[in-house]
Amino acid sequence: MSRSVVVQEDLRAIADIIRSRAQRLAGKNLLVTGGTGFLGTYLLETVAYLNETVLAEPCRLYAITRDPRRFAERVPHVAARPEITLVEGDVRHLSLPPVPWHFIVHAAASSDARQFLQDPVGTAETIVQGTRAVLDAARGSCTEAVLFVSTGAVYGEQPPECLWLSEQGCGGPDIRDPRSCYAEAKRYAELLCRLYRTQHGVPSTIARVFALVGPYQDLNSTSAIVDFIRQALDGDTIRIRDDGRAVRSYCYIADAVAALWRLLLRDGAGEVANVGSDREAVSFVDLAERIGRCLGKSVTVTTAGAPPAGVLGRRYAPDVSYLATLEGFRPATSLDDALGRTIAWFKERHAVGPAPAYPR
Repeated sequence: MSRSVVVQEDLRAIADIIRSRAQRLAGKNLLVTGGTGFLGTYLLETVAYLNETVLAEPCRLYAITRDPRRFAERVPHVAARPEITLVEGDVRHLSLPPVPWHFIVHAAASSDARQFLQDPVGTAETIVQGTRAVLDAARGSCTEAVLFVSTGAVYGEQPPECLWLSEQGCGGPDIRDPRSCYAEAKRYAELLCRLYRTQHGVPSTIARVFALVGPYQDLNSTSAIVDFIRQALDGDTIRIRDDGRAVRSYCYIADAVAALWRLLLRDGAGEVANVGSDREAVSFVDLAERIGRCLGKSVTVTTAGAPPAGVLGRRYAPDVSYLATLEGFRPATSLDDALGRTIAWFKERHAVGPAPAYPR
């Protein structure tokens, strides 16, 4: 299976944005954990594309994955490349080839809410132990740069009066709630990055990634936007599992990945930056209606109950002005364009099946 037109266009845009800095990858070894997930797949695709079109000497990429065969079935044109090695294993117990790790992107962690409920201890331990294993690998390898992919969930619930969350936010998840296992573990992993930088000189940068949309997302994921797309592709009704007031800002995957590469390959380390979109934030009801319009069909949107009068929905939207100041970079893709590109990819690559079971 070859690379889709949508992904090919995305990779060309990413390469144009990072072209000058990408030369730092030439002839180097790059370790990526979580390399076969949604975000990680785009990172691997980027390296493959850079090796094809930009770099005089290929970057040698090693991706840690629990299931290399599944990745090879999904993205065979990447898995088959000789400079890309899929290393089967658990990020908590790294067994790595004896090579220097010039660059590391640590993106391994499941953000699936079903796993939070089924195995909150395992979720937290994978994040914390995996981060420490990665930092130890960097410490022993004189690594040039480590990028830790964190999450906007580390801020905890966004205050209703706060329209856009900045890096200055000092809230946190509710540690009484087992579902906070993911966000609180990411917070501690961020602290580990800071401690390893201070005590051992590991040059780490932290990217707090917010809600994303784009090709290679799993139609069976618990993400609301993917759930709505799946329902709209499958029929004429989108059923929202709550009152529909929740507000999200979605960043197109190519914009987010370009930002991550810029943070990894910048001169200097130690920064903490939000990665997401501040172009617009929409309610779940508005999002569902937009998906219908992107499909060119009339979609009925239903909610589970009516919202209380005068009560704002929960909001999750980043302020990315610091990233713009730091890197001169803002997301370029509008929500409607992001939806259109994502839907085009899903229609090309996937048959739509029955809805998965989602936790409440």
